[in-house]
Parts: sequence; C-alpha cells; structure tokens
Amino acid sequence: MRLQCFLWTCRFLLMVSTSQSKAASEEQFLDVSIQTFSHAEAPAVKTSKTEPFSKKADPVQAVLASETRLLPMYLRYRLEKSGSFGAVRVLPSLDAGSELKITGQIIKSDGFVLELAIKAVDSTGRIWLDRVFNGTAVSSQTLSADSLAEDDFSQMFGQITTQLKQRATQLNAQQLGMIKSVALLRYGLGLVPAAFATYLDESATGEVNLKRMPATDDPLLKRILDVREKEYQFIDVVDEEYSRFYDAVKPLYDTWRTGERSLISETREASKERGSTKTNGYTSVADSPLELIFNNYAESMQREEWQELGLKEGFTNEIEPTELQTNDSLHRLTGTFEQQYREWRGILAELFALDAK
Repeated sequence: MRLQCFLWTCRFLLMVSTSQSKAASEEQFLDVSIQTFSHAEAPAVKTSKTEPFSKKADPVQAVLASETRLLPMYLRYRLEKSGSFGAVRVLPSLDAGSELKITGQIIKSDGFVLELAIKAVDSTGRIWLDRVFNGTAVSSQTLSADSLAEDDFSQMFGQITTQLKQRATQLNAQQLGMIKSVALLRYGLGLVPAAFATYLDESATGEVNLKRMPATDDPLLKRILDVREKEYQFIDVVDEEYSRFYDAVKPLYDTWRTGERSLISETREASKERGSTKTNGYTSVADSPLELIFNNYAESMQREEWQELGLKEGFTNEIEPTELQTNDSLHRLTGTFEQQYREWRGILAELFALDAK
C-alpha cells in the first residue's frame, strides 16, 4: 500500500508541475501560507483629551491593525530569502489547501520588546513549530543597506526562519510528496466534502493520513486543479496589495517603534530622578497598556507633525475594489481583505458546482 501511495505521489507531482502557478525551480520546496497575525489582548482605547484624531482613525487601533499585516509580511520576506521554500503568501484567513501554514499571535509589542507565539503545521497535521519567541529591539545598519537585516527585531525573526528551514531540509522526497498530495486533497475536501472524504482520514490529534488515492486522470481532481488556479488570481492581487501596504507603512511603523522607545526611556529617567518607580499608576512604563503609552506620545507631538508622517492615512490603508475575470464573467469584489477573500472563495465554490454538473 505504501509503495502504491508513493508511486501515485510521484505521478501526481508530475501532473501538478504543469500548473502555471508553480515554477519548475520551486517543485522541490513546500509552499507556505501565513495567516495575518492576531493580538493576544488588544487594549481598550480611551479618547485623548486633546483628541488629535477622530475615533475613525484612532492611532492605537491603526497601529494594532497594521502590526497584524506588517509582521507576517516581514516573516514572509525572511522565508523567501532563506531559499528553502516555494511560494510564500500572506493571506487574510487560513488556506484549507496549505502545504505549510503559519499562524502568529502578538503577545507584546511596545517598541522595546516583541513577543510572538508562532505555530507552523504542514498539511498532514505534523507540527513544525509551536512556541513563543521573545526579542529585544536592536538598532543596526549594514554595509549593504539590507532593510530585512536592519529591522529592530531581525535576530528574533532569524531564529524563527532558521528553525523552519531546519525542518524543511529534513524532509525526504516521499515526505515532501505526501505533504503536497494531502494539501491538494484537503483543498478539494473544503470544496466538495462528499467527494474527497473517502481519501483522507483525520485523527483526534489532527494528523491526516491517506486512505487511498484518486486516479491520476480523475476529472474531479482536474477540476480541483483548475479551481485552485483561479484562486491564485485573487491571491496574486492580495499579494500585490500587501506588498504595497508593507512598503508604504513599514517606515512609519519603524518611526513609531523608535518613538515608543524614546518615550519609555525618557519616562523611566524622569521616574528615577523623582526617586519613584511608579509612573501613571504602573510599576514601570514598559508594563503600561499600549494605548496609554501611545496617547502620551501622541499628545507630545503637534497635530501637523502626525499628518506630515502620514500615520493617520498610512496605518488605516485598505484594499481597493478588485475585479477578476472567470470564464465569461467579471466579478467585482469590495470590502476588506478578509471580506473579498471570503467572497472570492464563495464564487469559486459556485463555479466548481456548475462545472461538476
């Protein structure tokens, strides 16, 4: 049975290699899907006395929302640079057909310290990584002006990348093929559960095993590949938007980090001079809620200075309406990344149902 599965996997990989979404040079690598991060505990936002911003463009919520996109994008660039993975994508929600999916939660982020809970699981349910990473900001410059290496938390993200790279290089051809095969079958399971439920068996612990294989010329499998190709159309749009967002907002986010550290350092020094370890009712400024630190920092700057930095507009950037062509139909998607992605997945499911008739 194992030999049959392995032979099928080899034939299956040959068929998948013809897919336009995968370059030939990436066939020996796993594709990675990174879901936008979440915050472990988003602080309640209080209205500033001076009200430098409207509630719609609250700076605290803007930074919190931006971190959930910026940090996974930075991880994506680090994984791409490692040369150990295929296509690396940041998505607004989990991809059912991910070969390797990564989720992250921001536990702490105050400019000085960044604490992330990172989990990486492949399509077979094998856990690659599940731990909390802690990093302390280190400002640095490189002779090559490498923006990735000069990030304040480059060392911590380097640890994450190294551990994932080590796991990837340990895979043999059979394991790699199995992960890719299961990923596509799980994608099919998400679209038509009744048709693909017989191929996979998921244990109580989340591990997925292959019960049997579909024929390589199965028309249902071919339709799944076609639908997957159409989904990549929207993913390409999301990728472009996230990249544009990263380029525009990352410098502003770095400015915010620097300002946070400056404010915390100055307040700590002021506390020492007063002979007290308490500031604003907290044992240390570093333990104060993000909204308190941010509001203090915001009030220390003039409104014009904030507008010049572009924080108000940059941190609240949203995706533009997207138009995608499928066969003879033109679809216009509106709303946030998440809303457009859900709408597009619904359209694909409908197209698959029509093709199957």
